[in-house]
Amino acid sequence: MKSNRGEFVNIIKIIKLRFIISLLVLTSLIGISIYFNSALNENVPNVIEYKKVIGDGIGFEDLNKVKETYNDIIFTGYSEIPAIVKNKYDILPNEHIKSKVVLTDDNHFTLYPYRFIEGGKIDYLSVMNGNKIAVISDVLANSLYKSTKIVGSTIKLNNEEYKICGVYKEKKTFNYSLSEDGYEKIYIPYSSYTTTDKSEKLSLDVLTTKEMGQNTFKKINNYVTKTLGSKISSYNTTNYTILKKITFQYIHVFYFIVGIYIIGILLKLTIKHFKNLIGLLKEELNTNYFAKVLKENKKKILTIFIKIFLCLVSIFILFNLIKFNIVIEDKYLPTDNIFDITFYKDTIVEVRQLSNANESGFSNIYNKYLSNISIIEKFNLLLEIIVFFIIINEKLLLLICIKNKQY
Repeated sequence: MKSNRGEFVNIIKIIKLRFIISLLVLTSLIGISIYFNSALNENVPNVIEYKKVIGDGIGFEDLNKVKETYNDIIFTGYSEIPAIVKNKYDILPNEHIKSKVVLTDDNHFTLYPYRFIEGGKIDYLSVMNGNKIAVISDVLANSLYKSTKIVGSTIKLNNEEYKICGVYKEKKTFNYSLSEDGYEKIYIPYSSYTTTDKSEKLSLDVLTTKEMGQNTFKKINNYVTKTLGSKISSYNTTNYTILKKITFQYIHVFYFIVGIYIIGILLKLTIKHFKNLIGLLKEELNTNYFAKVLKENKKKILTIFIKIFLCLVSIFILFNLIKFNIVIEDKYLPTDNIFDITFYKDTIVEVRQLSNANESGFSNIYNKYLSNISIIEKFNLLLEIIVFFIIINEKLLLLICIKNKQY
Protein backbone atom coordinates (compact mmCIF):
# COMPACT_ATOMS: atom_id res chain seq x y z
CA MET A 1 0.00 0.00 0.00
CA LYS A 2 2.85 2.37 0.93
CA SER A 3 4.64 1.41 -2.32
CA ASN A 4 1.57 2.29 -4.42
CA ARG A 5 1.15 5.56 -2.54
CA GLY A 6 4.84 6.39 -3.14
CA GLU A 7 4.50 5.68 -6.86
CA PHE A 8 1.41 7.88 -6.99
CA VAL A 9 3.31 10.76 -5.32
CA ASN A 10 6.16 10.31 -7.83
CA ILE A 11 3.69 10.47 -10.74
CA ILE A 12 2.33 13.76 -9.38
CA LYS A 13 5.89 15.13 -9.06
CA ILE A 14 6.71 14.11 -12.66
CA ILE A 15 3.52 15.75 -13.97
CA LYS A 16 4.28 18.91 -11.98
CA LEU A 17 7.84 18.97 -13.38
CA ARG A 18 6.57 18.54 -16.95
CA PHE A 19 4.01 21.28 -16.35
CA ILE A 20 6.70 23.70 -15.08
CA ILE A 21 9.06 22.87 -17.97
CA SER A 22 6.25 23.41 -20.50
CA LEU A 23 5.47 26.79 -18.92
CA LEU A 24 9.14 27.80 -19.15
CA VAL A 25 9.29 26.69 -22.80
CA LEU A 26 6.13 28.64 -23.60
CA THR A 27 7.48 31.74 -21.84
CA SER A 28 10.71 31.44 -23.87
CA LEU A 29 8.77 31.11 -27.14
CA ILE A 30 6.70 34.21 -26.32
CA GLY A 31 9.94 36.05 -25.49
CA ILE A 32 11.40 35.02 -28.86
CA SER A 33 8.31 36.32 -30.68
CA ILE A 34 8.46 39.64 -28.83
CA TYR A 35 12.19 39.98 -29.61
CA PHE A 36 11.81 39.31 -33.34
CA ASN A 37 8.77 41.57 -33.63
CA SER A 38 10.74 44.34 -31.93
CA ALA A 39 13.73 43.74 -34.24
CA LEU A 40 11.44 43.81 -37.28
CA ASN A 41 9.86 47.07 -36.16
CA GLU A 42 13.30 48.61 -35.61
CA ASN A 43 15.07 47.41 -38.75
CA VAL A 44 12.40 47.54 -41.45
CA PRO A 45 10.96 51.01 -42.13
CA ASN A 46 7.27 51.69 -42.77
CA VAL A 47 7.80 52.50 -46.43
CA ILE A 48 6.28 51.62 -49.78
CA GLU A 49 8.78 50.32 -52.32
CA TYR A 50 8.33 50.01 -56.07
CA LYS A 51 10.92 47.42 -57.10
CA LYS A 52 12.11 47.04 -60.67
CA VAL A 53 11.37 43.74 -62.40
CA ILE A 54 12.17 44.31 -66.08
CA GLY A 55 12.87 47.04 -68.60
CA ASP A 56 14.60 50.41 -68.41
CA GLY A 57 12.25 51.58 -65.71
CA ILE A 58 12.13 54.94 -63.96
CA GLY A 59 14.99 57.41 -64.27
CA PHE A 60 16.16 59.94 -61.70
CA GLU A 61 14.56 62.65 -63.87
CA ASP A 62 11.22 60.87 -63.38
CA LEU A 63 11.87 60.72 -59.62
CA ASN A 64 12.42 64.49 -59.53
CA LYS A 65 9.23 65.00 -61.54
CA VAL A 66 7.23 63.01 -58.98
CA LYS A 67 8.87 64.92 -56.09
CA GLU A 68 8.03 68.28 -57.66
CA THR A 69 4.44 67.29 -58.49
CA TYR A 70 3.66 65.92 -55.00
CA ASN A 71 5.85 67.95 -52.67
CA ASP A 72 3.74 67.01 -49.61
CA ILE A 73 4.90 63.38 -49.94
CA ILE A 74 8.47 62.20 -49.38
CA PHE A 75 9.91 60.28 -52.33
CA THR A 76 13.34 58.81 -52.84
CA GLY A 77 14.93 56.18 -55.04
CA TYR A 78 18.16 54.37 -55.57
CA SER A 79 20.14 52.30 -58.00
CA GLU A 80 22.89 49.83 -57.04
CA ILE A 81 26.01 49.30 -59.14
CA PRO A 82 28.95 47.00 -58.24
CA ALA A 83 32.12 49.06 -57.86
CA ILE A 84 35.77 48.83 -56.94
CA VAL A 85 36.69 51.13 -54.07
CA LYS A 86 40.15 52.23 -52.94
CA ASN A 87 41.45 54.61 -50.31
CA LYS A 88 43.45 57.71 -51.21
CA TYR A 89 46.63 55.61 -51.31
CA ASP A 90 45.09 53.28 -53.94
CA ILE A 91 44.86 50.45 -51.39
CA LEU A 92 41.92 48.10 -51.75
CA PRO A 93 39.83 46.96 -48.75
CA ASN A 94 40.27 43.48 -47.26
CA GLU A 95 40.02 40.67 -49.78
CA HIS A 96 36.65 39.36 -48.54
CA ILE A 97 34.95 42.78 -48.83
CA LYS A 98 32.84 43.47 -51.92
CA SER A 99 31.31 46.86 -52.53
CA LYS A 100 28.44 48.52 -54.36
CA VAL A 101 27.79 52.14 -55.16
CA VAL A 102 24.24 53.21 -54.30
CA LEU A 103 23.11 56.21 -56.34
CA THR A 104 20.46 58.12 -54.42
CA ASP A 105 19.28 61.53 -53.19
CA ASP A 106 19.00 63.44 -49.91
CA ASN A 107 15.65 61.85 -48.95
CA HIS A 108 17.12 58.34 -48.78
CA PHE A 109 18.35 58.72 -45.21
CA THR A 110 15.01 60.21 -44.15
CA LEU A 111 13.01 57.14 -45.18
CA TYR A 112 15.54 54.43 -44.33
CA PRO A 113 16.97 53.76 -40.83
CA TYR A 114 20.68 54.48 -40.40
CA ARG A 115 22.68 55.28 -37.29
CA PHE A 116 25.52 57.68 -38.07
CA ILE A 117 28.59 57.44 -35.90
CA GLU A 118 30.56 60.11 -37.76
CA GLY A 119 29.48 62.98 -39.99
CA GLY A 120 26.06 63.05 -41.62
CA LYS A 121 23.93 62.21 -44.63
CA ILE A 122 23.92 63.41 -48.23
CA ASP A 123 22.31 66.86 -48.33
CA TYR A 124 20.05 68.57 -50.85
CA LEU A 125 22.67 71.04 -52.17
CA SER A 126 25.20 68.25 -52.79
CA VAL A 127 22.62 66.43 -54.91
CA MET A 128 21.72 69.63 -56.80
CA ASN A 129 25.39 70.47 -57.46
CA GLY A 130 26.54 66.92 -58.16
CA ASN A 131 29.14 67.08 -55.39
CA LYS A 132 31.34 64.00 -55.17
CA ILE A 133 30.64 63.01 -51.59
CA ALA A 134 30.06 59.56 -50.08
CA VAL A 135 28.54 57.88 -47.04
CA ILE A 136 30.18 54.58 -46.11
CA SER A 137 29.83 51.91 -43.42
CA ASP A 138 32.05 51.56 -40.36
CA VAL A 139 33.18 48.15 -41.71
CA LEU A 140 34.46 49.67 -44.95
CA ALA A 141 35.97 52.63 -43.10
CA ASN A 142 37.96 50.33 -40.81
CA SER A 143 39.08 48.23 -43.75
CA LEU A 144 40.29 51.22 -45.77
CA TYR A 145 41.61 53.48 -43.02
CA LYS A 146 41.67 51.38 -39.81
CA SER A 147 39.41 54.02 -38.25
CA THR A 148 35.87 55.40 -38.44
CA LYS A 149 37.00 58.99 -37.78
CA ILE A 150 37.62 59.67 -41.46
CA VAL A 151 35.07 62.37 -42.38
CA GLY A 152 36.89 64.62 -44.86
CA SER A 153 39.12 61.83 -46.17
CA THR A 154 38.65 60.55 -49.70
CA ILE A 155 37.96 57.27 -51.46
CA LYS A 156 38.32 56.39 -55.13
CA LEU A 157 35.39 54.99 -57.10
CA ASN A 158 36.10 54.14 -60.75
CA ASN A 159 39.27 56.24 -60.38
CA GLU A 160 37.28 59.30 -59.30
CA GLU A 161 37.75 60.83 -55.85
CA TYR A 162 34.84 61.16 -53.45
CA LYS A 163 34.97 62.98 -50.13
CA ILE A 164 33.60 61.00 -47.16
CA CYS A 165 30.84 63.02 -45.47
CA GLY A 166 29.44 60.35 -43.14
CA VAL A 167 30.03 56.94 -41.59
CA TYR A 168 27.08 54.78 -40.52
CA LYS A 169 27.02 51.83 -38.14
CA GLU A 170 26.44 48.57 -39.96
CA LYS A 171 24.03 46.19 -38.23
CA LYS A 172 25.59 42.84 -37.42
CA THR A 173 22.82 40.78 -35.82
CA PHE A 174 22.61 37.19 -37.05
CA ASN A 175 19.28 37.55 -38.86
CA TYR A 176 20.27 40.89 -40.40
CA SER A 177 23.51 39.38 -41.72
CA LEU A 178 21.54 36.44 -43.17
CA SER A 179 19.40 38.95 -45.07
CA GLU A 180 22.27 40.96 -46.58
CA ASP A 181 23.84 40.32 -49.97
CA GLY A 182 27.41 40.57 -48.65
CA TYR A 183 28.22 43.93 -50.31
CA GLU A 184 29.35 47.04 -48.48
CA LYS A 185 27.18 49.95 -49.65
CA ILE A 186 28.70 53.31 -50.60
CA TYR A 187 26.02 56.00 -50.91
CA ILE A 188 26.67 58.86 -53.32
CA PRO A 189 24.47 61.54 -54.97
CA TYR A 190 23.12 60.15 -58.24
CA SER A 191 24.08 63.46 -59.89
CA SER A 192 27.77 62.91 -59.07
CA TYR A 193 28.06 59.57 -60.84
CA THR A 194 29.91 59.47 -64.14
CA THR A 195 29.19 56.42 -66.22
CA THR A 196 32.11 54.81 -68.06
CA ASP A 197 29.75 53.29 -70.60
CA LYS A 198 27.90 55.92 -72.66
CA SER A 199 25.26 53.37 -73.66
CA GLU A 200 24.47 52.69 -70.00
CA LYS A 201 21.10 54.10 -68.99
CA LEU A 202 20.58 54.52 -65.26
CA SER A 203 17.21 53.65 -63.83
CA LEU A 204 15.94 53.21 -60.30
CA ASP A 205 16.10 49.75 -58.80
CA VAL A 206 13.70 50.98 -56.13
CA LEU A 207 11.35 53.96 -55.88
CA THR A 208 10.42 54.57 -52.23
CA THR A 209 7.77 56.62 -50.47
CA LYS A 210 5.74 56.59 -47.26
CA GLU A 211 2.11 56.95 -46.20
CA MET A 212 1.64 60.32 -44.51
CA GLY A 213 -1.60 61.77 -43.17
CA GLN A 214 -4.32 61.54 -45.79
CA ASN A 215 -1.89 60.28 -48.41
CA THR A 216 -2.75 56.60 -48.14
CA PHE A 217 -1.18 53.76 -50.10
CA LYS A 218 -4.00 53.79 -52.66
CA LYS A 219 -3.75 57.55 -53.21
CA ILE A 220 0.03 57.44 -53.56
CA ASN A 221 -0.24 54.54 -55.99
CA ASN A 222 -2.72 56.54 -58.09
CA TYR A 223 -0.43 59.60 -58.03
CA VAL A 224 2.63 57.61 -59.10
CA THR A 225 0.73 55.80 -61.87
CA LYS A 226 -0.73 59.09 -63.13
CA THR A 227 2.69 60.78 -63.25
CA LEU A 228 4.89 57.94 -64.51
CA GLY A 229 2.39 56.12 -66.72
CA SER A 230 3.52 52.83 -68.24
CA LYS A 231 6.98 53.05 -66.66
CA ILE A 232 5.58 52.04 -63.28
CA SER A 233 4.32 48.76 -64.80
CA SER A 234 7.95 47.56 -64.79
CA TYR A 235 7.87 47.65 -60.97
CA ASN A 236 6.23 45.53 -58.30
CA THR A 237 4.92 47.18 -55.15
CA THR A 238 5.78 46.22 -51.57
CA ASN A 239 3.99 47.93 -48.70
CA TYR A 240 6.11 47.18 -45.63
CA THR A 241 3.60 48.77 -43.24
CA ILE A 242 1.04 46.12 -44.18
CA LEU A 243 3.55 43.25 -44.32
CA LYS A 244 4.86 44.12 -40.85
CA LYS A 245 1.32 44.18 -39.44
CA ILE A 246 0.70 40.75 -40.97
CA THR A 247 3.85 39.38 -39.33
CA PHE A 248 2.91 40.94 -35.97
CA GLN A 249 -0.42 39.09 -36.19
CA TYR A 250 1.15 35.70 -35.44
CA ILE A 251 1.77 36.50 -31.78
CA HIS A 252 -1.69 38.11 -31.57
CA VAL A 253 -3.23 34.89 -32.88
CA PHE A 254 -1.59 33.00 -30.01
CA TYR A 255 -2.72 35.59 -27.44
CA PHE A 256 -6.24 35.24 -28.87
CA ILE A 257 -6.18 31.43 -28.48
CA VAL A 258 -4.95 31.67 -24.89
CA GLY A 259 -7.43 34.46 -24.14
CA ILE A 260 -10.39 32.50 -25.50
CA TYR A 261 -9.35 29.51 -23.37
CA ILE A 262 -9.20 31.69 -20.21
CA ILE A 263 -12.51 33.35 -21.13
CA GLY A 264 -14.01 29.87 -21.40
CA ILE A 265 -12.81 29.06 -17.87
CA LEU A 266 -14.19 32.39 -16.58
CA LEU A 267 -17.55 31.73 -18.24
CA LYS A 268 -17.62 28.30 -16.64
CA LEU A 269 -16.89 29.89 -13.23
CA THR A 270 -19.59 32.53 -13.83
CA ILE A 271 -22.18 29.85 -14.60
CA LYS A 272 -21.06 27.86 -11.55
CA HIS A 273 -21.45 30.90 -9.25
CA PHE A 274 -24.81 31.74 -10.81
CA LYS A 275 -26.03 28.16 -10.24
CA ASN A 276 -24.81 28.37 -6.64
CA LEU A 277 -26.83 31.58 -6.21
CA ILE A 278 -29.97 30.02 -7.72
CA GLY A 279 -29.51 26.88 -5.61
CA LEU A 280 -29.11 28.90 -2.43
CA LEU A 281 -32.22 30.99 -3.15
CA LYS A 282 -34.32 27.93 -4.04
CA GLU A 283 -33.32 26.13 -0.87
CA GLU A 284 -33.97 29.10 1.39
CA LEU A 285 -37.22 30.14 -0.31
CA ASN A 286 -38.78 26.77 0.53
CA THR A 287 -38.99 27.82 4.20
CA ASN A 288 -38.67 31.63 4.23
CA TYR A 289 -39.90 34.74 2.46
CA PHE A 290 -37.65 36.42 -0.09
CA ALA A 291 -36.94 39.49 2.09
CA LYS A 292 -35.96 37.30 5.03
CA VAL A 293 -33.76 35.13 2.81
CA LEU A 294 -31.90 38.22 1.59
CA LYS A 295 -31.47 39.54 5.13
CA GLU A 296 -30.25 36.26 6.66
CA ASN A 297 -27.96 35.34 3.71
CA LYS A 298 -26.80 38.83 2.82
CA LYS A 299 -23.10 38.04 3.17
CA LYS A 300 -23.27 34.80 1.13
CA ILE A 301 -25.35 36.40 -1.65
CA LEU A 302 -23.09 39.47 -1.78
CA THR A 303 -20.00 37.26 -2.01
CA ILE A 304 -21.49 35.30 -4.92
CA PHE A 305 -22.52 38.52 -6.70
CA ILE A 306 -19.00 39.92 -6.30
CA LYS A 307 -17.52 36.72 -7.78
CA ILE A 308 -19.92 36.87 -10.76
CA PHE A 309 -19.16 40.58 -11.26
CA LEU A 310 -15.38 40.00 -11.13
CA CYS A 311 -15.65 37.15 -13.64
CA LEU A 312 -17.71 39.29 -16.04
CA VAL A 313 -15.36 42.27 -15.69
CA SER A 314 -12.34 39.98 -16.28
CA ILE A 315 -14.00 38.56 -19.41
CA PHE A 316 -14.66 42.09 -20.73
CA ILE A 317 -11.09 43.27 -20.04
CA LEU A 318 -9.51 40.11 -21.43
CA PHE A 319 -11.59 40.19 -24.62
CA ASN A 320 -10.55 43.81 -25.26
CA LEU A 321 -6.90 42.87 -24.69
CA ILE A 322 -6.85 39.91 -27.08
CA LYS A 323 -9.01 41.24 -29.92
CA PHE A 324 -7.13 42.49 -32.98
CA ASN A 325 -7.83 43.55 -36.55
CA ILE A 326 -6.96 40.97 -39.18
CA VAL A 327 -4.74 42.53 -41.87
CA ILE A 328 -4.67 41.06 -45.39
CA GLU A 329 -2.79 42.39 -48.42
CA ASP A 330 -5.08 44.16 -50.88
CA LYS A 331 -4.09 41.84 -53.73
CA TYR A 332 -5.72 38.92 -51.87
CA LEU A 333 -9.04 40.79 -51.45
CA PRO A 334 -11.62 40.82 -54.25
CA THR A 335 -13.28 44.17 -54.89
CA ASP A 336 -16.79 42.79 -55.46
CA ASN A 337 -17.50 39.41 -53.90
CA ILE A 338 -15.54 37.99 -50.94
CA PHE A 339 -16.85 34.53 -51.84
CA ASP A 340 -15.30 34.64 -55.31
CA ILE A 341 -13.31 31.39 -55.14
CA THR A 342 -11.96 31.85 -58.67
CA PHE A 343 -10.34 35.16 -57.65
CA TYR A 344 -8.49 33.56 -54.71
CA LYS A 345 -7.33 30.64 -56.86
CA ASP A 346 -6.07 32.92 -59.67
CA THR A 347 -4.30 35.23 -57.20
CA ILE A 348 -2.48 32.34 -55.50
CA VAL A 349 -1.41 30.95 -58.90
CA GLU A 350 -0.24 34.40 -60.07
CA VAL A 351 1.84 35.03 -56.92
CA ARG A 352 3.40 31.58 -57.21
CA GLN A 353 4.20 32.06 -60.89
CA LEU A 354 5.87 35.40 -60.19
CA SER A 355 7.99 33.70 -57.53
CA ASN A 356 8.89 30.83 -59.88
CA ALA A 357 9.87 33.28 -62.62
CA ASN A 358 11.91 35.40 -60.15
CA GLU A 359 9.76 38.41 -61.07
CA SER A 360 8.91 39.56 -57.57
CA GLY A 361 11.02 42.64 -58.16
CA PHE A 362 14.45 43.85 -57.07
CA SER A 363 15.41 42.07 -53.87
CA ASN A 364 16.90 44.10 -51.03
CA ILE A 365 17.68 43.50 -47.38
CA TYR A 366 14.29 44.66 -46.14
CA ASN A 367 12.12 42.13 -47.96
CA LYS A 368 14.59 39.34 -47.10
CA TYR A 369 14.72 40.38 -43.45
CA LEU A 370 10.93 40.56 -43.21
CA SER A 371 10.58 37.21 -44.98
CA ASN A 372 13.03 35.53 -42.57
CA ILE A 373 11.25 36.86 -39.49
CA SER A 374 7.86 35.93 -40.93
CA ILE A 375 9.03 32.31 -41.30
CA ILE A 376 10.38 32.32 -37.73
CA GLU A 377 7.12 33.77 -36.38
CA LYS A 378 4.99 31.17 -38.21
CA PHE A 379 7.12 28.33 -36.85
CA ASN A 380 7.10 29.93 -33.39
CA LEU A 381 3.30 30.22 -33.44
CA LEU A 382 3.00 26.50 -34.24
CA LEU A 383 5.31 25.61 -31.33
CA GLU A 384 3.44 27.97 -28.97
CA ILE A 385 0.11 26.31 -29.78
CA ILE A 386 1.57 22.81 -29.33
CA VAL A 387 3.19 23.68 -25.99
CA PHE A 388 0.03 25.46 -24.80
CA PHE A 389 -2.06 22.34 -25.40
CA ILE A 390 0.61 20.25 -23.65
CA ILE A 391 0.27 22.58 -20.64
CA ILE A 392 -3.53 22.16 -20.66
CA ASN A 393 -3.11 18.39 -20.82
CA GLU A 394 -0.58 18.36 -17.95
CA LYS A 395 -2.87 20.55 -15.87
CA LEU A 396 -5.81 18.19 -16.40
CA LEU A 397 -3.65 15.17 -15.51
CA LEU A 398 -2.46 16.98 -12.37
CA LEU A 399 -6.03 17.81 -11.29
CA ILE A 400 -7.14 14.21 -11.88
CA CYS A 401 -4.20 12.83 -9.87
CA ILE A 402 -4.80 15.25 -6.97
CA LYS A 403 -8.50 14.38 -6.97
CA ASN A 404 -7.74 10.63 -6.94
CA LYS A 405 -5.17 11.17 -4.17
CA GLN A 406 -7.88 12.71 -1.96
CA TYR A 407 -9.91 9.53 -2.29
